[in-house]
Amino acid sequence: MTTTVRPVPQPLVGWPDHDAARYRAQGVRRAWARDALQVACWLSIAAPVALWLGEGGLAGAGSLAGVLKAAGIVSGLVATGSMVLMLWLTARVPWIDRTIGQDRATALHARLGQLTFGGPLSHALYLLAAYALADRLNAVAEFWSLWQFGDFALAVVALLLLATVAVSSVVAARRALPFEAWKAIHLATYAAVLTGLPHQFSMGDVFAAGPAQWYWLAVWALTLFAMLSFRVFRPLFNSLDHAVIVSAVEHETPDTVTITMTGRRLDDLDAAAGQYFHWRFLAPGLWWHQHPLSLSASPTGSTLRVTVRALGRGTAALLGVRPGTRVLFEGPYGIFSDAARTAPDVVLVGIGIGITPIRAVLEETRFAPGRATVILRASRPEELYLVREIEDLCRAKGARLYTLVGPRGRDAAGRERWVPAQYPGVHLWDLCPAVASSDVYVCGPDAAADLVVADAVAAGTPADKIHHERFAW
Repeated sequence: MTTTVRPVPQPLVGWPDHDAARYRAQGVRRAWARDALQVACWLSIAAPVALWLGEGGLAGAGSLAGVLKAAGIVSGLVATGSMVLMLWLTARVPWIDRTIGQDRATALHARLGQLTFGGPLSHALYLLAAYALADRLNAVAEFWSLWQFGDFALAVVALLLLATVAVSSVVAARRALPFEAWKAIHLATYAAVLTGLPHQFSMGDVFAAGPAQWYWLAVWALTLFAMLSFRVFRPLFNSLDHAVIVSAVEHETPDTVTITMTGRRLDDLDAAAGQYFHWRFLAPGLWWHQHPLSLSASPTGSTLRVTVRALGRGTAALLGVRPGTRVLFEGPYGIFSDAARTAPDVVLVGIGIGITPIRAVLEETRFAPGRATVILRASRPEELYLVREIEDLCRAKGARLYTLVGPRGRDAAGRERWVPAQYPGVHLWDLCPAVASSDVYVCGPDAAADLVVADAVAAGTPADKIHHERFAW
């Protein structure tokens, strides 16, 4: 399969200076927001420990049993704070999504999962040892004495539920599970939180009264409010209010369709080209499956459009969706859009079906003639999805377009490259010499996209200018 490179002529189009200034200011605001979010995350872990210390928490740490008890309490506080933070990161709070994107929030949630399970386990083991020493009992006898408290049994159940979630989140186990099964198991996290709450407030004196009790009551109340508001009520009300239905289905290739949907006052959603929604098509065999799909065209006040490739049973079923089908949705989510721009120059790299959100971003983002480069990467020519539309947009807006077709090659050291085998020495900076000072958008399968990101980093592109949204669960 040969590689084709097709530069597109560039018309003379003006570039207002205030647009460049707007992108720079936008980048500064997002940097400040990221810093504020990071501080808030650390405070959510440190605040309960500081509150406990301020109330004389170390007063009883004069013996081995006291030290073990203090270690158990601190590990429990850190784990509980981490669990609250995990819930906020997956609550789809708009400010968090606009700051780091839902994919990065979910990735951070997954990393915190290890702490959230290890913390309660350490909490249980430390306290069991401390109480056994204080009561001069062996661990089994002490465990049985604690079992007499009903809330202790609930705490054990909560720990077992968290262990189930932790095991299912291991990469090997996750790959072996269907998405629906993995998601159902993950719902056990919420059951673990609810099961463990009585234990938090009834056993011991840490949360029994005073500022700590009011702190945790407020934290859990706000967390519940956020989860219900943004995960349940907002998507439900939006779906009912905007009444989205499938209006057209167009086959791009035998295994790819473009689905256009219409609805009422869709501009109220403030959706941007390149963002994604969770879609649920209310048709037989489809209604129970949720699909995270990016927009493949700039949204309008009455239309939303996605382009879907059959990559599994769920997406394959979408090839048969019919006009008139009602659609429930959650979103928009993500910062793979013009909102992430920080510089006048932009490089858009789409790989396979990842070309479709690149097409949407190209349509909406602004740039001067010659300040944008679009690279479409595919194994076969038929996988250059929406290429005619992209050519027209590049021609109209003055962007350079390269289409690279063929299997991936390797460099002299045998390492896999993202460019076709015919051009093993070509790098991202060869196609776009200004890549180091450009915003780089990359969308496609993670393995290939990671190679493009590595190329951009090697070219000197700062991390905050590289925008790559991940959808792997």
